[in-house]
Amino acid sequence: MGEGDMGIVDVEARQEPEAAPDRPRAPMPAIGGGSRVLTGRLGRLEALLKETDQRLSDFTAQEADRILRRVHERIALSPDHVVTAIAGATGSGKSSLFNALIRFELAPVGAVRPTTTTGLACIWDPEHAEAAAALLDRIGVATNNRMLRGSLLDGASRSAEPELTPLVLIDLPDHDSAVRAHRDDTDKATAAADLLLFVTDPQKYADASWHERYLRHLSHHQETLVVVLNKSDELSANDARACAEDLGRILTESGLTDVPILLTSTRTGEGLQQLRELIVTRVRRKQAALLRSEADVDRAATLIAAELAPRDGRAPESLSPQAKSAALLAIGDSTSMQALSDLIDATYRRRAAAVTGWPVRHAVMTLISRLRGGEAARYTPWAGAVAGEPAPPPIQHGDVEHAVADAVDRVAESMPAPWAKEMRRIGDRCVRSLSETLDATLSGTEVGPRLVPRWWTTVQVLHWMLMTAALVGVGGAIAYAASGGGGDSSLPDTGPVPFPLLVAVVALVAGALVDLACRPAARRAAARLRVKVAERMTERVRGAAEQLLFTPLVAEHERYVRAWILTQGLVRKT
Repeated sequence: MGEGDMGIVDVEARQEPEAAPDRPRAPMPAIGGGSRVLTGRLGRLEALLKETDQRLSDFTAQEADRILRRVHERIALSPDHVVTAIAGATGSGKSSLFNALIRFELAPVGAVRPTTTTGLACIWDPEHAEAAAALLDRIGVATNNRMLRGSLLDGASRSAEPELTPLVLIDLPDHDSAVRAHRDDTDKATAAADLLLFVTDPQKYADASWHERYLRHLSHHQETLVVVLNKSDELSANDARACAEDLGRILTESGLTDVPILLTSTRTGEGLQQLRELIVTRVRRKQAALLRSEADVDRAATLIAAELAPRDGRAPESLSPQAKSAALLAIGDSTSMQALSDLIDATYRRRAAAVTGWPVRHAVMTLISRLRGGEAARYTPWAGAVAGEPAPPPIQHGDVEHAVADAVDRVAESMPAPWAKEMRRIGDRCVRSLSETLDATLSGTEVGPRLVPRWWTTVQVLHWMLMTAALVGVGGAIAYAASGGGGDSSLPDTGPVPFPLLVAVVALVAGALVDLACRPAARRAAARLRVKVAERMTERVRGAAEQLLFTPLVAEHERYVRAWILTQGLVRKT
């Protein structure tokens, strides 16, 4: 068998054809607007795969990516051809059927099994053989196993069958062959063919191998699938119909309700014309490659949709304002904001009491504490005022983790498992970042006033003025008593109480009154500072939670919604 220019054998070389009149050639069909629809669907599938990156099972992600690449390759390689593959089990008669369809003995037929050990292709249109060769390269048919149907076979009276111009017919190795390479060749070709003819016979039609390995995975490809029950001549008419009905039942159980079943016999010719007309119809529809590609996209979309389906049937809702408020409250509790507020309040009042307190009271209480003894109970107001401020209460990391988990679960509980897992991964990352941010925020929070309030300084100056007046009054009173209370004194006459002593008493009483007045003023100022710091802390917690928790969760939810919408737009049948 000689090779042509492209390694394609022309079956006309087997005959010496007589001169034949010119005949009109059927033009290769154009895909037309259907390709634009498919291109749009492929674009949506690509966008969907980007949205679902790392969020699908390995099988679905790999299958969808494989389908996407396969469809792109098929569109790029001669979309006008219709690649029809004949697959079947050993001894089912597919090679005889191949020969009957091309009306010439090309495929070997014999008793030794398997007879077909490699793919054999017949190209109907020599003028477009170059484009068909690229398709056959992709499928894996060797160049020396490619034949041109040509214009004549057995004489000048034989038609070139222009109605089948786009057809490329392939006889595949047995799908149940003991040789793994044969099975691999069949798998590769059935995954790439535009039209699949699965051939079986009355003895093997119920064999589970081809149902499980092929048919169950072709539920989206029913428009590109034909099942041929061959060797019908071995049965009576009633038995043949019974076999066909039983085969139809098995196909229905596999989800293949729209696949035609044809009874054929290459010995008697039964059903061959009907099969040929079916192939002509599929070729004439000019949509075989598109139908196969559309079916592939349907399968990818359905696989993804099955994994994106919400658990409870409803699209998961994003974080509501109520959920955010609850999460912020829980996170705020984890930062011990109440304890921090109490610490700020107590620290302010302690420092205010030390700075604005009446020095006489401080001196008396210090003396009493020294007389009582005990280092721990010693009263040291001035030393306490200048000592290091107490540290803020630590972050309760377990509470942070619990608050974040609750917020995540509100969004993730209805999501499919891979997306829920991704949401929880976001939550785990957030716990670490949020804890570090809150730690830094708390460590930078001053529990006391940043600057000494002016009124503290004013009161302190007033106290020392009163103390000075009291000391001067006491000194004057002592001098007055030492001088015998002379009548020529220039001091004002204040009756039985000498003026210096009266000044000392008034100064001491005034200092005590100022001390009493400063205590409620300090409480009010501490309360205002407490509220101010609490608001500032709440804002910092809200900002950290928004940036590290809420924004990533909402973004992931929006990504899921986009993927779900894309999926719903892609799925045409389930």
